[in-house]
Amino acid sequence: MTTAFVLVALLALLVYGLDRNHTADRPTTRLAGSTDVEDRDLVRVTAELRVADRRATRVERVSARTATTVRPASATR
Repeated sequence: MTTAFVLVALLALLVYGLDRNHTADRPTTRLAGSTDVEDRDLVRVTAELRVADRRATRVERVSARTATTVRPASATR
């Protein structure tokens, strides 16, 4: 009987602590810290996409000489 009482008391304390922690986080929806900083990832990604778009518009001709490098199949060096 004492063991059951102790387990119920510990469970009640656990639920109370979790509920108190959960309700303490609700009023603040914003993250802590300043928000007026420049997003460097956004600048980098847009620059990379611009370069990739330019590369995609170029027509590169593939010839048999520049497409691959042919190496001998022998195992000797």
